[in-house]
Amino acid sequence: MEQKWLKYTLKVRQDTEDIFVAELLDSPYTLGWVEPPFEVLTTDNGYDFAQNTEDAVTVYVFEPMVQQEEEHQQLLRVYIQRWPGAISILEVAQVAEENESWKDEFREVQVGDWWIAPTWTEPEALKEAKHILWMDPGAAFGTGYHGTTQDILLFLQEITVKDKVVLDIGAGSGILSLYCAINGASQPVYAVDINPQSEYQMEVNAANNQLPAHALKIIVGDALEDTVRRELPQQADLILLNIGGDEDVAMLPIVKERIAPDGYLLLSGMVEWNREMVRSTYEQAGFQTLGERQSEEWVTLLMKESGVTKK
Repeated sequence: MEQKWLKYTLKVRQDTEDIFVAELLDSPYTLGWVEPPFEVLTTDNGYDFAQNTEDAVTVYVFEPMVQQEEEHQQLLRVYIQRWPGAISILEVAQVAEENESWKDEFREVQVGDWWIAPTWTEPEALKEAKHILWMDPGAAFGTGYHGTTQDILLFLQEITVKDKVVLDIGAGSGILSLYCAINGASQPVYAVDINPQSEYQMEVNAANNQLPAHALKIIVGDALEDTVRRELPQQADLILLNIGGDEDVAMLPIVKERIAPDGYLLLSGMVEWNREMVRSTYEQAGFQTLGERQSEEWVTLLMKESGVTKK
């Protein structure tokens, strides 16, 4: 018989959070996770978050259900009386034992002629798929759900990547780099990300797609730093940037330095309110805009280097 658990959603005053969480570790209860109250801010570069230091945090607590739910709730009410007025029960729910139920959050998604799917996807869900990119979620950005990733993938399906030297800055989990490698780009595809977790996740996803170890050259660090710069290709036929509007502009010197004459640039991560700033900056630097896609507020530009001889 499947074990049932009770999931408690608690509101905990911030000045009580630390001691409450510490004492949970020696209690009959299991700490799930803590969600601080954040406010979403709109900035010139997209979005940012600010922590609200006054409102209560949300704490999720679990315990196995071995008696009637009301009896469990009564014991919890007695337990939190140790912090009078600081903790309240917001919600109680019966849930199945977690195990690998988190995998249900990650499902297959179709982008053009390609499907992006985690490796545990049921074969029946992909029976109509002609092309599959296997991507398991991890600590690096990039599952295929975000509009910027999907719009870049749609553009990549419209231009050939075969035999192109590809430089992917902000590679995350490697989804765009892997697509290029699978579709005949010159190997290695240069995959750069500032997040150290990206290296492991890209290696896992490369193996999931039966790519050899040399298919990607994974570079951890900021592409503007000299140590990273020295590892980049001297010229790239295709450069991918999916990092944010201001960051796209900051990378312009690298893009101009390394893009091949008539090379393609896919520029994303910007939002509709800084799109014009990013586009005009690149056009003034000699790039032509060939196409544009938008998913909600997120904008992706397909651009081409003018072919002017570089000095």
